[in-house]
Amino acid sequence: MPLTNAKSWSQMCDKQARMIENMRSHFPERHQSLTELGRYWRELKRQIDCGDVMQVHQIK
Repeated sequence: MPLTNAKSWSQMCDKQARMIENMRSHFPERHQSLTELGRYWRELKRQIDCGDVMQVHQIK
């Protein structure tokens, strides 16, 4: 079931991923961990866009 505000969440995930990915050039020693963190945000965005994320009242 899709989130009621899925579009806003999707946009926020995209912004977070881009911001984290841009940080890699400033913190080369953290390149791998920032890349992984960016992937997590991209995966959450994909789940939201596909309607795979559960709403809070569905979680038990």
